[in-house]
Amino acid sequence: MKTLTTPTSTASAARTTSRRAPGASARLQARARGLGALLRTDRVAQAVAALVVVHLTYRTWITAISWYSGDDFAFMSRMWNDGLSLRVAAEPYGGHLMPGGMYLTWLAGEIRPYDFTVAGAILVAMQLLADLGAVVLLVRMFGLRPGILPPLALYFFTVFSTPMAVWWAAAVNQLPFQIVFFWAMASHISYLRDPRLRHLVVTLAWLAAGLVFYEKTVLILGAIGIVSVAYFSSGSLLARVRTMWTRYRAASLVMIVAGAAYLVAYAALGLNFSATDSDNDLLGGVVTNMVVDAYAPGVVGGPLGWDFQGQGGLPHPGTLVTLASLAVIAFVLREIHRSRRRSLRAWWLPAFFLGCDIVLVLAGRASLVGDAIALEYRYQSELGAVTALALACATMPIIGAVESVETRRASKLLDDPRRVGAVVAVVSVLGLVSSTQFAWHWSTHAEGRDYYAKLLPVVSDPVFPVPMVDAGVPNFVMWGLGYPANLLSHVLEPYSDNIDYESSAVDHLMAVGEDGQVAPLVVPPTRRGKPGPEAGCGYPVSASPVKIPLDGPVAYGGWWVRVGLLASADTPVRVDAGGKSYDLVVPAGVHAIYVQGGDDFDSVRLSRENDAATVCTDDITVGRPQAVTQTQSQEGAP
Repeated sequence: MKTLTTPTSTASAARTTSRRAPGASARLQARARGLGALLRTDRVAQAVAALVVVHLTYRTWITAISWYSGDDFAFMSRMWNDGLSLRVAAEPYGGHLMPGGMYLTWLAGEIRPYDFTVAGAILVAMQLLADLGAVVLLVRMFGLRPGILPPLALYFFTVFSTPMAVWWAAAVNQLPFQIVFFWAMASHISYLRDPRLRHLVVTLAWLAAGLVFYEKTVLILGAIGIVSVAYFSSGSLLARVRTMWTRYRAASLVMIVAGAAYLVAYAALGLNFSATDSDNDLLGGVVTNMVVDAYAPGVVGGPLGWDFQGQGGLPHPGTLVTLASLAVIAFVLREIHRSRRRSLRAWWLPAFFLGCDIVLVLAGRASLVGDAIALEYRYQSELGAVTALALACATMPIIGAVESVETRRASKLLDDPRRVGAVVAVVSVLGLVSSTQFAWHWSTHAEGRDYYAKLLPVVSDPVFPVPMVDAGVPNFVMWGLGYPANLLSHVLEPYSDNIDYESSAVDHLMAVGEDGQVAPLVVPPTRRGKPGPEAGCGYPVSASPVKIPLDGPVAYGGWWVRVGLLASADTPVRVDAGGKSYDLVVPAGVHAIYVQGGDDFDSVRLSRENDAATVCTDDITVGRPQAVTQTQSQEGAP
């Protein structure tokens, strides 16, 4: 039977619905009013807001004083020169699959090339999203209570994410990881309490977004599993697994399949190492460096000392700081265990990530460069976020959990707000000191910024296109192993209309020096032409090519030839060096020809076309192209 509805009842229902379910705009306004009132009246909310503001202000500052470095230039070169297809963006780089980071690199350069203000704004925006995610996760799990302030401070102010935050190439991958860690965990907590499809979809959407930026996002599945099994089930391990399967079967199946599928895809597309590549002799050093000398001091505000190497640096806490850090950690863990039942399971979170980081560094990095690489905080940058969550889980009950932390006994530390506040303040200040040490050194040793500061003004808006040698940038900008991405034509692609890259020239050609200064080309003599047979002329150049032997061979490419010659009249001249031939017109008088040679050769051939002209040379040098220095220009460049 159909239900009859009168106009009056329909109107009444509509009014009731409108009162109970306001529109999206009304809901947002209500939430805004509620948040505003909360910030005005709730001290915990005010403290959370203050921590977020301080952290973002600090991150804005260290980002503002930073600039591009190293791999950043390789990312830009790839996206500028190889195209914007997904195939290009998803091409592995150093074992990383990061199409999202590549596209963001392109976007920053497209808005304004080499302006780190744009890149910095993107990084600060991502950090804001991560900070908000940390707040949402902790409030959703534990409520708006004073106990969430120490974990927030640990995440905000310890050093773990600072070395990556000032470096675009690392931050553009690892900040998205932190964003996804917080927001995916928050949505999954909602799913664990209320297994609705929409919560699962949101969680999977966050994870998928993270995998676009960083392959380590797949490890968040491990964190989801630990929290789910440890706090939303009970009994033996088998009973807990059974609970996951019966109550959360959809999520379990989807995440297991999705995680396995991604690992298979990554192994096929991006994996450039295997467990068999690892050197087991380095295991002890990797564990000691990563856990004892980096992680432990970092948790309590260290390392307070750095071994700076070039622009970057490795933590160097010293024996006293290391021992003090271990003692503090042991004391806090013991105090938490004595006063909180079921606290130990929380530490599976940092243990899981540390274990994965050790395996990854041992197999993918330490086997190539040694165990010292394990000291790099960028290989454990997620530990600040993970340890913060673990601290919260170890000290506070999770709302809606099947099993959670319970107070075993009163604690003179944990239950005294003033003592907790003092500890948090000390750790936060020490962490900021350690972070500032690194960030300031990074900023003041940015050789790439100094290089481009001299180069960019010349090529940004010249009156005429600049004739220039297309050579590689210095190794401190980008390694030569990145060829051809390290060529000037690649890293200066946005200015390509302003530059003429020449492989031959008469008299006038520019080069870029090691310091970024654009100056006339000079060819330092790695090899010289042997003296010619005729006095006063050396080698007469005729219509038939004359072969001029060098005093030794050259090989492996990158060579330029300078030919100084005298011509009695204007004449076309052909130069052949290592299989590369050039036709140039040489005016009457004394002039210099510059040509790019082949990969290997031991002689240079010359010929001329004007039978009426007399052309002589006894001045040939072969070398790597350089920009003339001020000293050379004063002395007379060769």
